[in-house]
Amino acid sequence: MSFRTSVKNLINGALFLILILASGSCASFIARNIHWDGADSPVVRILLLTTNSSFTVSSNRVIRISGDGSVTEKMSAVFLPEEIRTTIRVEPNGKPLMLNGIPYRGYFEIVPAQNAMHIINIVRVDEYLSSVVPCEIPSGWEPDALKAQAVAARTYTYYHIIHNRKRGSLYDLDATVNSQVYRGINDERPSTTEAVMDTRGEILLYDGMPILSYFHSTCGGKTSDDAQVWKNNQLPYLNSVKCGYCGESTKYSWETVLSIDEIARHVSVQNPGMGPIRTVTFRRKNDRVTDVSIKHTRGTITISGNNFRLMFPPEKILSLYFTSKKSGSSLVLYGHGWGHGVGLCQWGARGMARSGFNYREILNHYYTQVKIKHTRSGYLASKINASYTVQ
Repeated sequence: MSFRTSVKNLINGALFLILILASGSCASFIARNIHWDGADSPVVRILLLTTNSSFTVSSNRVIRISGDGSVTEKMSAVFLPEEIRTTIRVEPNGKPLMLNGIPYRGYFEIVPAQNAMHIINIVRVDEYLSSVVPCEIPSGWEPDALKAQAVAARTYTYYHIIHNRKRGSLYDLDATVNSQVYRGINDERPSTTEAVMDTRGEILLYDGMPILSYFHSTCGGKTSDDAQVWKNNQLPYLNSVKCGYCGESTKYSWETVLSIDEIARHVSVQNPGMGPIRTVTFRRKNDRVTDVSIKHTRGTITISGNNFRLMFPPEKILSLYFTSKKSGSSLVLYGHGWGHGVGLCQWGARGMARSGFNYREILNHYYTQVKIKHTRSGYLASKINASYTVQ
């Protein structure tokens, strides 16, 4: 079915709905209507949602819906996967678009794929970061810690823009912990928006290109080489460094118990032929677990430390920086830190800021051999496809 026919059916079937928004919503939008000039901020494509269910896009003003040669203007639209056969663009008119009631800057593209739809938010990088930074770090922390996070998040964004567009990916990042957490306008805060604006255009470079600027909550005293976490990674700027500044984190030290039955239950999901466990051995380098060897009645399974950690619920094994002790039919883990431990330690950044270090000194501590440079207008233009426009 064409988009023109689909729009007609939606109108006739009352699938396009007119929403009357409360005046309070108008006021909140006006208060958050920050103006970005975009001179040093290209656009980024963020996957907000992949769904095979209906969803609603609306605004406080008429929105423009175009696709398959048709253009429609409505206050609100309900989209159904079976009705969409071509990419649809939904653009605002001076007020943010809302996806299922959640407001976002920029505009949307709806891309059909195998009876599902990808909803992609096309937004300027710094507008995107104004939501990412407070989603990733407490907005009440010291300004230099927030600025360090803003530069790290901006660099991470540029890195993925370049690499994913080179591969022809549909989007640059998604809105979850798989990339960077992004929840739109509702999560923006003045302090973190100020950090984004104060560092506008600044990114971390190694050999003239944006780095893969990983960050995590708490390193527990020292960060990890990336190669100790991800076997195929060996990036020269992601080396283990002593921290000494994250001691105030509630996750600096932790303890958890893993029963043998619990280990078998989680590991057997990816190893269905596994027999009863006989022994579990942890191999370490620089105090972090790099490999886990599990001997069972039918053989031996070797798993990377990071993959082993991710087999369990997130709150079970907080990091790979732990020792273990057998206790009956269980293992007691005594650990430090929270997260993969690579790159910027967020609690460490706060500690350094409290000790008088500025954000540039913080970044140069956690990322080695890097340079902090301003992108300037047009920087990396040949690498970044900025052919999309944002109102």
